[in-house]
Amino acid sequence: MTEDEFDDLLHGLTPEQTVEACAVLDELADSRRAAAMIEGHVVSLLARLGRLSDAQAASATLSRAREDARRSFAAQAAIALHIGPGDARAQLAMAEQIHDDCPATLAALESGDLSLRHAEQVVKAGLNLDPGAKASLDQGAASLGAERTPRQLGTILKKRAADLDSRSLREKHAGAHARRHITMRDLEDGMSELILHGPTLEVRSVFDRVDQMAREVKKDRARARRAYEREHGRSPEEGWTAPVSGDIDATDPLTIAASDQRTLPQVRTDIFLDMLLTAQPAGHDLLAAGSGAALDAIRANVQVTIPVATLIDPRRAAAWMDDGTLIDPETARILAGCTPGWERIFTRPDDGTIAAVDHYRPTNAQRRAVMARDMTCRIPGCAVAARRCDIDHGHDYARGGPTAVENLEVLCPAHHQMKHQAGWKVRQIAGGAIEFTTPTGQTVTDDPISRVFFQESPAAARRERDEIAREHAVADEARRAQDRADARRSARPPRARWPHRLNESPNGVRVAIDEPAVRVILGPDGDLVETCDAWLDQDAFLDMLSAGRIRDPHPEPR
Repeated sequence: MTEDEFDDLLHGLTPEQTVEACAVLDELADSRRAAAMIEGHVVSLLARLGRLSDAQAASATLSRAREDARRSFAAQAAIALHIGPGDARAQLAMAEQIHDDCPATLAALESGDLSLRHAEQVVKAGLNLDPGAKASLDQGAASLGAERTPRQLGTILKKRAADLDSRSLREKHAGAHARRHITMRDLEDGMSELILHGPTLEVRSVFDRVDQMAREVKKDRARARRAYEREHGRSPEEGWTAPVSGDIDATDPLTIAASDQRTLPQVRTDIFLDMLLTAQPAGHDLLAAGSGAALDAIRANVQVTIPVATLIDPRRAAAWMDDGTLIDPETARILAGCTPGWERIFTRPDDGTIAAVDHYRPTNAQRRAVMARDMTCRIPGCAVAARRCDIDHGHDYARGGPTAVENLEVLCPAHHQMKHQAGWKVRQIAGGAIEFTTPTGQTVTDDPISRVFFQESPAAARRERDEIAREHAVADEARRAQDRADARRSARPPRARWPHRLNESPNGVRVAIDEPAVRVILGPDGDLVETCDAWLDQDAFLDMLSAGRIRDPHPEPR
């Protein structure tokens, strides 16, 4: 932010306008709660229709009875809701999943604490969990989502689901990775979609590089526009690709750059297509550099948090991007092995708060600690990743605020400017929670998402303890078996002979051993059934057989 942007403060509201704003915001919150309660009632009604559909199908003998009953009730629900039959059927299926699998979430929806979009996130996160894990996820959803947006709740629940799932993220990613693909779909007006389904880290890295290039182009064009205005005393004509006036010099690099009015998404799209078609961002030369060489030097930048448990065993924990998006543990371990330096983040597993950050280059320790804690812009509901945000002093540095983690938070550039211009107040409380006071006097507390990510969930901890105990039990049993085998092999055989009488077994084979005399009975499948000597096991018997020390007292005639 520039000093001009900081100084350009918004004027305060009049007392009457402040009262009106508070009343409108309160009514808006009440309306949201009322709408959520209605959504909960609609979910319950649709679930009842689903049960009636199943009852109708149960009384029929046709193989397609359930399908026909569903289609019929969906069509009737579509008429009542004024939507298409396909949409009605999808809503019917979602309502049944919420009703049957997520009773606690449904109760929160009916009371207005959660919205339907929150409930849908709970269903999606628990789709592949077993009933016990799904119930555990459902029980905690209401408290996690009460003060968070559906998107934030979805991010948290994906991490919780990964902790609760009996299958590791590594196993699930292996199956999903096999389904990577690219699809193309033609749209209207000469436009089409290119959809890439691939590994999160690589896809996010591709987008990050394209986004960095696009932002660099936008900054270059803004500088060119200011230079043009200083030189000509007016703004250039809009629409650099199609000049509409003879006053425009379409060959002048400054004029071309200053007239570029494309939005950031448009520039991203153009650069992406340029790179796919020509292997470089052709047509996007920077005015300041005189070429596109500066864009070629841009590399993808991603921030990944990797628990120590993932480094030790990728089956036991998930890793995540800076905004909470999960990535496969194997890729995270490869990144950890290739990076020149790690940030060690010490957390308290009971509440998920960050205790300290350590690095062999401590110059950016505070910044990294704040970014790891906040993950995204701290304005409630904002999802801009922390590495794209500014580090802001909650208590302004100019007014004596310390440069300490306890007084720092990340704000995206837009909300950073908003905080200073519109008079938002920020106060940090325990555990990284931030209390915001809005210009109208409303107080909102925001907890960092990282507290949920770093907090050790009881179910996940219990599962890990059980898994470790099983592994130790298997290892102990294998060690004891080896010890028994070693003891048998090292023991000296007894010198006394057994009686000449050989016991017979209907399922066994009679054999005798010259020295010492030992009775051995083998089963029909060749497994050792019984020996008269504790030291002799099947391996020892086979060794003696191959050495010719065993004779059959009743050999079969040749």
